[in-house]
Amino acid sequence: MKVIFGLVISVVVGMTLTCGEVQGSSIHVSSHAARSNEIANLFVAWNSHDPDKVAASFTEDAVYEDVAEGHINHGRKEVRNWAEGAFAVVGDFQYKVVSSSSHNGQGVAEWVLIGTDKGLFKTDKKFTVRGVSVFEVRRGKISRYTEFYDVATIMRQVGVLPTPKE
Repeated sequence: MKVIFGLVISVVVGMTLTCGEVQGSSIHVSSHAARSNEIANLFVAWNSHDPDKVAASFTEDAVYEDVAEGHINHGRKEVRNWAEGAFAVVGDFQYKVVSSSSHNGQGVAEWVLIGTDKGLFKTDKKFTVRGVSVFEVRRGKISRYTEFYDVATIMRQVGVLPTPKE
């Protein structure tokens, strides 16, 4: 279950250039949100729900780390399998890029993931979580990708954890 949960969240990506809502706060998505072609292509691939397109964004020896999950994928094949698992448990997810920046082959992307819990906890409830990814690019492909997000936010929204008292 832990690995499947990480699959869903590690899906980074989405180039929807609109506004998103995150727990009542408006998130402005800039028309220049994805400044790196490589990261923009990755977000488009994730939103296509095609694991082969996601994997094609990475180098053969890529390292894809989901820090919140504690899981590391080594190589394009493992990235593809990770994406395939994510699509199986949250088939309707959508990533929206809030902002991104890259320089000299390194960059960061802030994103919002919106989806429905189909196979994580099987609640069939919607969730929205903010996250950030740090990446490195080599010869036009992503060679290292590390993402950070708050798992407890998702768990509260789908009813697995109680909402904190105010």
